[in-house]
Formats: sequence, structure tokens, C-alpha cells
Amino acid sequence: MLSGRDFIIFSDDWGRHPSSCQHIVRHLLDANRVIWVNTIGMRSPQFTAYDIKRSFEKVWSWVSEKDRPANGAENKNPIVVNPFIIPYNGVGAVRSLNRSTVVRKIKGVMDEHGIKEPIVLTTFPSTADYCGAFDEAAHIYYCVDDFIHWPGVDRKLVQSMEDELIAGCDLVLATSRELCSKKQRGGKVPVLLPHGVDFEHFSSSAEKAVPGSLVSIPGPVIGFFGAISPWLDFELITSAAKARPSWSFVFIGPADTDVASLAACPNIHLLGSVPYGELPSYAKGFDVGIIPFLVNELTVSVNPLKLLEYLATGMPVVSTGLPEVREFSGVVSIADTVEDFIKGIEYSLSAECAGKKAERMNTARKHSWKSVAEDFSHVVEGLLDGVRA
Repeated sequence: MLSGRDFIIFSDDWGRHPSSCQHIVRHLLDANRVIWVNTIGMRSPQFTAYDIKRSFEKVWSWVSEKDRPANGAENKNPIVVNPFIIPYNGVGAVRSLNRSTVVRKIKGVMDEHGIKEPIVLTTFPSTADYCGAFDEAAHIYYCVDDFIHWPGVDRKLVQSMEDELIAGCDLVLATSRELCSKKQRGGKVPVLLPHGVDFEHFSSSAEKAVPGSLVSIPGPVIGFFGAISPWLDFELITSAAKARPSWSFVFIGPADTDVASLAACPNIHLLGSVPYGELPSYAKGFDVGIIPFLVNELTVSVNPLKLLEYLATGMPVVSTGLPEVREFSGVVSIADTVEDFIKGIEYSLSAECAGKKAERMNTARKHSWKSVAEDFSHVVEGLLDGVRA
């Protein structure tokens, strides 16, 4: 495992909801220093309840929070930085201002902590302007999504920024085979680094009590946790719910799109967000876990975190035909139609499927975040050795 290194990481808000980058970094904190930069994502805010709420959260972080150790202890990692960033990179003056503000802020933190030649790791194309800004030992793009196809983004702008980032960085890591194929530029071939799972956390579901809000919902419970976003197949979900009114479909997570069609079905229950630490308790109340994603330009590149999290609990899983999920077809039911989806759930509720719980858990156990962090360390050490040579 890497040790004695300094990192600057541009990614999602630390602690808001554990992302793949956060899971990896948690395994590096004991032996490395980390400056974690909470970064605005790819979309420009719209006048929606979700975006307004997130905008207020970001503004509050700028005015109320000092740069701080994430756990409150002065000698601990990471140092979380909330630079002022205006989310309109399509405007040249805004982009220049953001670069100036962010670089000045982070260099101040580097000076304060005596950090030199850090490893810079970013998960967003919008940070392309920071390549080479910190005299870094290496600059790494950890590509976790095909942001060019995200709903609501300026595709031409994102494509341009990602091209700049890939050209300026030293290494590209990608979480799916499709992303590795798509993100090859200028002779750079991305290294595949698939997602892992916090196995101990999710396998503890067997010891948990099911929350009251779920106990009151009649079974069988067909469950989902994660963002309720435009890439979910709402037609598939509502068709299945209407075809099997005795099943309860439960969705846990924030909604950043119109969910009226789901809310209109009496056997679809939208429970909202719950803390990451409580997810195993809710998973205990699921009879089946579902991944009902559309299969399109965006999702063919997706490696859904929830897949291994579901499997770690031992629950059966039914998913649409995402390429990365098909790799687990031995322990996951794959559905290409509504009929397949319903049959997959029916099989998942059978005694035969229940007998394969140990197989599902063993599959997840092989993909711990610690092992992913070790793979990350190995690749980065090789990169640094090449740079030094």
C-alpha cells in the first residue's frame, strides 16, 4: 500500500455519501496526507428543488466551514477544503476566475502543511485547468462515469474539458471496460480499476433490525437504494409494479428528477434518503435488490456500486443488461424486457435462489475496497517509478 505520500484530491463532497474515490482514499489515510477538495460537479444548476437545495448546501459550506481535518482531530486526515467555485465553466471569465481562486486556496493549504510534489487525483473533467498547477509528482484522472452523456450537461464543453484533462494527466484509471475503451486518447490507455465493496458493513445486515418505516410495508419487498435519477427505467419499474400489485417496490435515496410516475403507483414506496450507515438495516428488509437502469449511451459505461453492496448482504439481485453487471450473470438475474424483469424477481423469491445466498456473499467478498486500494497503490507506484526513471 502507498505510504509517505501527499495527495490532492478533487471529487464529490467528503462524507456526504461514500463514493468509490472516498472508499479508496479511506484505506490510504493512515499512511499518507490528503487534501480533499470538495468540487462542484458537471451540471450547471437548474431551477429545480434538488438543484436549489444543493446550491444552498454548497454556499453554506463556503461561508460556514473552515478547512479542517474531516474527523475533527488536528493530526488526522483528510484536510477538507471548500473552495469558492462558480458552476458555469462554459463562460470563459468564470472558468478563469475559478482556476485562480481554487489554485490560490489550495496552494495556501499546501504551504500551511508543508506539502510539496503531491499526487493529484481527480474524478471530474471540470478540473482540467489544474493539470500542472501544483508542481505535482503525478496527475491522475480516475474516471468513474461517462460524464459526456450525463443528463443536463453541456456535452461539447465536457468533451473539451475531458480531452484537456486526459492530454494533461499522467494516468487514466477507469471503473468499467467500456470507459477504458472510450477514454483512450493520444496513446494513453486507461487502466481498469473496478469498484469494490465495504463487505463487513453490508454483510452485517443479518444482525440488524429492520427500520419501522420498512416493517410496515407488506412483503415481498423489492428494494433499491441509490440516486433516483433520469437513468432509471421508470417505464420498466411502473410496468412491473402494476403487473404484480402484491409486491412492494421500495426506493431509498434522493430524487433528482420527476418521480410522479413512481409516486402514482400504490405499491411503490419512496422513502427518501437515509445515512450510509443505516443502509444494511434497510437491506435486511429487502427480499430482492434491483438495478433497473436504462441501457443507453451513459449506462453502458456504468459499474453500479450497489451491485456488490446488494450481493454482500446475500440478497438476490435482478438487473437490466448493463455490460458490467453481465460479468456477474452467474449470481445475478439479467433482464432485457419487462417480462424478464418480472421472471427474474419471481425466481429471486424462490427457495432455489434462497439456497445460493452464500455464493452471492462469497462473490462480493472477493472485491473488497481494501483490495481495490492495494491495486490502486500498485498502479500509482509503477507510475511514480516511471516518472523518476
